[in-house]
Amino acid sequence: MIGVYANAQEAEIVAEFFELFKTPWEFFDKTHDYDVLIVTVNGFSATNARLVIYYGSEQNTFDIQERVKIRPVGKNNFLQVEDDYLPVYGQMSEISGHGQPLYQIKDCKASVGLETKRPDQCIIRIGYDLFEEVAHLLSIGQPPENALIPALDLHISILRKLILHSGITLVEIPPVPAGYNLIVCLTHDIDFIRIRDHKFDHTILGFLYRAAIGTLIDVLQRKRSIKELYQNWKAVLKLPFVYLGLASDYWFKFDRYMELEKNVNAKSTFFVIPFKNRAGHKVAGKYAYRRAARYDVMDIQEMVKKLINNRFEVGVHGIDAWHDTTAAREEKNRIAAISEKNRVGIRMHWLCFDKNTFGKLDEAGFAYDSTFGFNDAVGYRAGTSQAFKPIGTKNIFELPLLIQDTALFNPKHMSLTKNEAWDLSKDLIEKAAVYGGMLTILWHDRSLSPERLYEDFYLKLLAELKNRKAWFATATDICDWFNSRRAVKFEDVKVSNRNISIKSRTENNDEKPNLRVRIYDPSPIKDYTSIAFKNNFSYTDVPWQKEIHFSVS
Repeated sequence: MIGVYANAQEAEIVAEFFELFKTPWEFFDKTHDYDVLIVTVNGFSATNARLVIYYGSEQNTFDIQERVKIRPVGKNNFLQVEDDYLPVYGQMSEISGHGQPLYQIKDCKASVGLETKRPDQCIIRIGYDLFEEVAHLLSIGQPPENALIPALDLHISILRKLILHSGITLVEIPPVPAGYNLIVCLTHDIDFIRIRDHKFDHTILGFLYRAAIGTLIDVLQRKRSIKELYQNWKAVLKLPFVYLGLASDYWFKFDRYMELEKNVNAKSTFFVIPFKNRAGHKVAGKYAYRRAARYDVMDIQEMVKKLINNRFEVGVHGIDAWHDTTAAREEKNRIAAISEKNRVGIRMHWLCFDKNTFGKLDEAGFAYDSTFGFNDAVGYRAGTSQAFKPIGTKNIFELPLLIQDTALFNPKHMSLTKNEAWDLSKDLIEKAAVYGGMLTILWHDRSLSPERLYEDFYLKLLAELKNRKAWFATATDICDWFNSRRAVKFEDVKVSNRNISIKSRTENNDEKPNLRVRIYDPSPIKDYTSIAFKNNFSYTDVPWQKEIHFSVS
């Protein structure tokens, strides 16, 4: 059991952290004994816990007693462990004294941690506030330059390793269902539905330039193939026939997405515009007026019903919901009326977001949001790929956005070749398999069509994810699964010699994939400098039951 002694204002973020790191814990109770005690408050003396971890950048009572030296090094530093780096956004201090140094500061001989051994007890001092870091990641998030670092997952990994290297058995419910290696949430933002809705506007002019001239430039720069040049030039020549109704509109791709995803037994989530010709308010930028769409959900009512009848999902592609609760309710109700679903999720058009967005969307009654990501990068804005409850909200889930097609390929963003984008995507898939959680993938409506032609990449991505034993699910189904995991409450965990007894209660939904319990075999070592972030402990996964008796061999 882990006990946590923290400031009262940290209580909500502490609780959320342990929903992500799902292991037995409680706020400190002086009448209870603990295997592990985490302390972030000054003036607290170590108890008889086998492992005590003090977090914080300022000097505390333990530092004075043990003559530990504290030297502030400021904000926005990195920890270096072998070839891995972890950004620390809050205040951090160098820690030195009698003991084993832990976790070197990047490009510096100084360490941010110190291990002190006592009879039957290990005390570790870490020079930053863990829960301050978690709060930052789940509210402000990371900058694009750190997007490929799963910072919050790495904090969990460090804590897990400190516990296991102290010889303490750890019980955890991983953030991936039994029988799968990762979760995948396929999503599509529907910004356009038909090319013939656009005549002599910036959309068509941009399409013609990118298809005819941009593709040729890409071919000369070896970014695209001759085949793609042929397909795009053919689409340009075909455009008059599309306007005349003599050729199919190659931007209308709902059926094609359904066909591709059914081949891997996947169901995706489509975010559709609630109101046409609304650019929205408070949108920064010279061309903010271009945010207005030429269609809305009323124009595709039959398609929405077809998607839902085939068990796909439809959510809101929000306009003003990110800053206005009244507008948020109006947009939600518009989609709910057509989809006939009470639980509705949202992703903001252009990923508009500010510090109040989570609260506005929660107050409006959205079941989930999937806006927290990057337009100009791929990766971990929240530092994790797990669904989480934003600070200060009651019901809404955030499903962080990890991979976006236009971020990968658009010349104004990362401008990657397909080979470069594939290497980057495989890296994120590998991290999802290591740390758990989900990959939320955004593939836009136009991305299967000329001039983008990203269908081959999408097919390759789907095949790779299927081979990796991914659970493909809609956003709502994923929220339900994470809710089931959150509902687990450890009532009693006992370790006697090599025997482990676990009693818990839950409200697990039998229609979703099962949970599992992971029991780690501890591995005491003397040298922490060799600890990398990646999981390298032996463990056993046990099928979920409310009462488990397990013997470690």
